[in-house]
Amino acid sequence: MTGSAKVRSTEAIDDFQRALAKFERRAHNALDTLSSEMRRAVSWLEHDCPAHWKNETVRAEDLAHQAELDLKRCLLSPAAGERPACREQRAALKTAQARLEYCREKRERVQHWKRRMQHEQFEYEARLGQLLRILEVELPTARAKLQVIERRLHEYQIERPPDFEGSRPGAAGTSGPTEVRRRAPEETDDTSENSES
Repeated sequence: MTGSAKVRSTEAIDDFQRALAKFERRAHNALDTLSSEMRRAVSWLEHDCPAHWKNETVRAEDLAHQAELDLKRCLLSPAAGERPACREQRAALKTAQARLEYCREKRERVQHWKRRMQHEQFEYEARLGQLLRILEVELPTARAKLQVIERRLHEYQIERPPDFEGSRPGAAGTSGPTEVRRRAPEETDDTSENSES
């Protein structure tokens, strides 16, 4: 289907091209920021956290072992023939054991969130692929089409006939748009003469 296009200004095309370029820059910047944050989170969860809680667990094990030894020593050294209460050593052992349990729970939670992060990262990258396809394929294609349209419009303006200005409505020497009417086949010179009379 062919038809005519009423292009009043090419500025709209220029504005749209600038808007596309601005969107592309902002989208790329946002994706770069997201990728950087994702890498930081993955590195923190896969390296920093496990190393931290492994060290904390080892320290807690050492403290619990030391607290247990201190309690045994206290219990083996009776004072004045009485069995010592060793309240401080018992409290220290209880605190050390609670800390050790806390560190072990944290290590398990880190493993859980590592698995969860891997799943979420896979989902993120799968959904990101659609946007990347738009940015890397569809937007360049759209920009190329707009450039072709703009070039053709420019060529059309250059190739306008010389009397183009005179044929516009309201131009000097004309009272309105020029209309070209093709004579129908059934019309003859006789009918045109009759119409003149």
